[in-house]
Amino acid sequence: MPYPLYVAFVWHMHQPYYKDNTAGEYILPWARLHGAKEYVHMAEVLSQYPAVKATFNFVPCLVEQLQEYVRGSAVDRALALSRQDHWGDEEKAYLLSFFFSANWERVIRPHRRYQQLLELRHQVRGGHRLLSDAYYFDLVAWFNLVWMDPIALRTDPSLRDLIEKGENFTRADIELILDKQRELVARVLPLYAELQARGQIELTTSPYYHPILPLLIDLETARRSSPELRLPNCSFRHVEDALEQLRLAVEAHQAAFGQLPRGLWPPEGAMCPEMLPLLQRYGIRWFATDEAILARSLGRPIERDGYGHVLNPRLLYQPYMVRVDGSSSNSSSLTVIFRDHVLSDRIGFVYQGMPGKDAAEDLVRRLRTIRERLGDTEHPYLVAIILDGENCWESYPEQGDPFLHHLYQELSIAEDLRTVTVSEYLDEFAPRETLVELATGSWIRGNLETWIGEADQNRAWEVLAQVRDELVAWQNAIPGAGLDVLEAAWRQIYIAEGSDWFWWYYSHNVSVEEPLFDRAFREHLAGVYRIIGRPVPPWLLQPIRSVAEPRDYRAISAYISPHLEAGAEASLEWSGAGFLEAATSTGTMQRGEKGLLRRLYFGYNPTFVYFRLESWAALGPYEVSLFLRIESPSSGETLFVLPADETSSETPFGANWRVDLRHGFGAVLKMASPRGSWLEVEATVESAAAERVWEVRVPCSALGVSFGHRIGVAAALLQEGQILESLPLQSLHYFTLDEMV
Repeated sequence: MPYPLYVAFVWHMHQPYYKDNTAGEYILPWARLHGAKEYVHMAEVLSQYPAVKATFNFVPCLVEQLQEYVRGSAVDRALALSRQDHWGDEEKAYLLSFFFSANWERVIRPHRRYQQLLELRHQVRGGHRLLSDAYYFDLVAWFNLVWMDPIALRTDPSLRDLIEKGENFTRADIELILDKQRELVARVLPLYAELQARGQIELTTSPYYHPILPLLIDLETARRSSPELRLPNCSFRHVEDALEQLRLAVEAHQAAFGQLPRGLWPPEGAMCPEMLPLLQRYGIRWFATDEAILARSLGRPIERDGYGHVLNPRLLYQPYMVRVDGSSSNSSSLTVIFRDHVLSDRIGFVYQGMPGKDAAEDLVRRLRTIRERLGDTEHPYLVAIILDGENCWESYPEQGDPFLHHLYQELSIAEDLRTVTVSEYLDEFAPRETLVELATGSWIRGNLETWIGEADQNRAWEVLAQVRDELVAWQNAIPGAGLDVLEAAWRQIYIAEGSDWFWWYYSHNVSVEEPLFDRAFREHLAGVYRIIGRPVPPWLLQPIRSVAEPRDYRAISAYISPHLEAGAEASLEWSGAGFLEAATSTGTMQRGEKGLLRRLYFGYNPTFVYFRLESWAALGPYEVSLFLRIESPSSGETLFVLPADETSSETPFGANWRVDLRHGFGAVLKMASPRGSWLEVEATVESAAAERVWEVRVPCSALGVSFGHRIGVAAALLQEGQILESLPLQSLHYFTLDEMV
């Protein structure tokens, strides 16, 4: 009987360790908010389709945070402010800044009052004193309401009543919302344990504080994929720390879910051969990583056609055995599966721009195309789709429900496709192939450069290494130190080894919260000295970011999908975008004084291209335009929508497209005619504008671009059609729409 195509969804649930152990307060509320929304909702939706199997990977430090919220021992600043009756000026400014942290289009706009609150914020332009206490009560209520499970908002009568009420919320209303939110967080872990008990899901783990294990084992491993990488001026080889992160994870997983994990998602898919005996030591049977690691391990690319379909599918769509310490024994081996990054990224980025039913049918069609192209129904094959389980859904229509319900319904009845947990598949089908060597790297371009190699990252590793060395010296000098003291001090070291700190020190990832993460990282290390009764060194009180050179250019590093808000500072959703500052502009014309244009961001995902323009002063008095030039992948040939029978008149920068800002009326897309005039194009171009910021989103389909195309961009201020200033000067900055790995 022919085999179906087996499909393994692995949803990775992770939040950084947000707790500040000195103050006892969580620096950010995302473990609580995602817990009350996506974590519980993902399980609830899946439970309605018993025939659909999935694997969920819970990072232990996230589980710990959820448990503390359930016990009532966790408090974050947003939660503390939500419980207050009155707010001071600084607190109101924070509420006005942070309590719109949700997708404006998908989450805020559907609620009339919440949208009204947002519009009022725009009108007062940050003037928090201009808004009444009633405004802030409504803001607190709505922020916490939208960060709750959509099923609960529809089915809980008391929450439905509050949604219908819409405004003039009281302290009692907010307390009810917070109580319901805590009840939802309390449901998360029991619900997943229940699904595991009935065999519908498998639960797996990651090292406790989400460290990049190859770098704990030896920083030198980073040079295997990046030979010229500049490493920190310190030695950091601590396989014992990697072992402890794994031990803590396995023990915590068993305590939370009642059984030992069989599988593991290495943080960021980061792997090296030295990890294999560590995983085996703690009973891990299988692990997952990215197809980029498979390609490097085999020395062969995973080839795809123009639609993203794999041309050599038998390479990717099967598990591999990998020997531990070169042993030839099957008992001394592990199994590795490799994620299909295109299918995973389509869920993460592409499908949010499509109707849910269409997106689900596209994924099912792609799975059937894989089965057809494999051309082998006599052997079982496995497609691994692995991505974050929480972050993408707020960008979907109706929080992703139409997509998930249509997808799970289709998979429930399909005879040629069968969802499985990873262990379920491996229990039935042993790997047919063995990897001779496992490459070192991560899911991000197959290397480790996101966490090491730049000045700030390297300084962070040097600081960590120095504090760790001093703790070891103190421990050796005082053999009678209490176990409680040592355990508390080492806990701070293990927290500081988490990947997220080094992620935010990377110049390609930028956020207004960088100083917060920098301070938290150093505070954990300072905690080591406080615990052992020694003064905190002055160098640990200095921001690490200050040692870096000013950054005036950054390349694109990842797909982005930011909601458009035109905030004063770029949100973390722009962290994968590139940017160009006026200081890097070149050309024969240079301004004698500082211009108005400050910074231009540019980024994309498979569906949209994004731009963000920042200025030093108000943009209002000027016409603002983005000039674009689209070039084909093959020869740099310029693409026009209209055929050109004759040489076109010259346009600014040689552009063939432009996006104009109409103050108060959004943005409009125009293309150049063969004669150089500008013709308005019907396209859904979304934008947001503030006094000094303009953000815009343009569909790739409207520009006729896809992977391989080059886009040149320049931002310009105009007056009566004449360009007064541009960024960059007299030229375009080009970037290529590369398919991210």
